Amino acid sequence: MPQIKDIEEVKAFIRQTSEKSAVYVGCDSRQVRDYTVFVSVVVVHIDSCKGARIFWKVDRVRRIRSLRQRLLEEVSRAVFLALEISEVVGKRPFEVHLDINPNPQHNSSLILKEAIGYVLAQGLKPVVKPHSIAATTVADYITSKY
Repeated sequence: MPQIKDIEEVKAFIRQTSEKSAVYVGCDSRQVRDYTVFVSVVVVHIDSCKGARIFWKVDRVRRIRSLRQRLLEEVSRAVFLALEISEVVGKRPFEVHLDINPNPQHNSSLILKEAIGYVLAQGLKPVVKPHSIAATTVADYITSKY
């Protein structure tokens, strides 16, 4: 799993895959002491059935105390990364995975409509839990290392 040093490396890999390959972008965060760690990921699901290559990026910022602000920042970072690679995606399936649970019993549901609207406004396809594996599984796994 290579850490993203240059977005051109991610774009080059996507270009060399078939148009059957799906591209998922997501972000998750974790509070660690006095800072917040954000992990943004690009998952390239090769031919949508032959495994995947994962690219990831870690950012640390001063601790964000508001859950709403932190979740919106996750959405913003995922959208920004998706827009950076969108020019090479072509006709491949392309989704922005959000670490948001639509069930009203979960705190993240408070920003559901806002987050989905923001992703759609950028011309991207939003996906939420339980189908948002790039954010809820891949990025979550990497954040657990911090």
